[in-house]
Amino acid sequence: MRLLVLGGTKLLGSAVVRTALDAGWHVTTLTRGLHGTPPPEVDARIGDRTTAAGLAALGDGEWDACVDTSGYVPRDVRLGARTLAGRVGRYVFVSTVNVYPDWPERPVTASSPVSDCPLDAGPDDGDYGYLKSGCERAVLESFPDATINRAGLIFGPRDNIARVSWWVQRVAAGGEVLAPGRPDQPLALIDARDMAEWMLAAPPGAFVVNSRAGTQTFESLLSTARDVTGSDARFTWVDDQVLLDAAVEPWTEMPLWLPASLAGHAWDLDVSAAYATGLRIRPLAESLADVWEWVREHGLPSHTDAERPSELERRLPLARERKILAGLAR
Repeated sequence: MRLLVLGGTKLLGSAVVRTALDAGWHVTTLTRGLHGTPPPEVDARIGDRTTAAGLAALGDGEWDACVDTSGYVPRDVRLGARTLAGRVGRYVFVSTVNVYPDWPERPVTASSPVSDCPLDAGPDDGDYGYLKSGCERAVLESFPDATINRAGLIFGPRDNIARVSWWVQRVAAGGEVLAPGRPDQPLALIDARDMAEWMLAAPPGAFVVNSRAGTQTFESLLSTARDVTGSDARFTWVDDQVLLDAAVEPWTEMPLWLPASLAGHAWDLDVSAAYATGLRIRPLAESLADVWEWVREHGLPSHTDAERPSELERRLPLARERKILAGLAR
């Protein structure tokens, strides 16, 4: 099988490349060459997918499948899809659950409305989720039988947003750890490698791809991180309102933490169609052990490598965490 990956060096793209190589596929990637290089057995092309000149790096090649992990602007995705029409057998586009404008105020179901972004929209014509909905339409114009992956919260080795990996590193440092909210707060996370395996075999259609709500909880995340790192961490669970009163920013300063007053239906995603078509979620301990191995070797992403550097810069400093914990004892 011949696979083209648009992207291929970040969290999800690298997982797709590695999964395909391990399955014996011949892999070509198209990247800008800014975030590392694919494995040596990959036919790595350098080009900017947003221009015809950049796409020319693909020559006149043909592939059995394309997995598009790097499309964010409809008119750019449209250019690429039109260029590849007739040269790719199956097209898989990585979208996002943010295409649902009513989420997280309402749960995502099979009948949830999707934003209606034009397929020729530019980068300044809307926010991330709105533009992704236009990207979906741009793909479907040239590939009516495409697979649309409306991805949930992805983590794993090479995590360039550093939400789960930030927690793994913090727990590994040990001592008293400020744990936000309720231990039983449900989470729904997906290892990039599980998503990659599903995409390589997925049928046509639009799917929400994530683990089921409650597959993980905040307590299972932290306690499993303690187990795989061998740390002596002790968790002090702090009420949402106490943290809000201390001006702790949900999600940014403390990744994955959403107070009940803000969470809405953030974790309520109907993923039954993805599970019915082969999605499998590996044990959390396996994922976190590999995340820990990556963090020990590489650390958290640098400012230049981070997907969202401004978010990473706002993580809760240890000194502030200790100050909040000290205040609880007064």
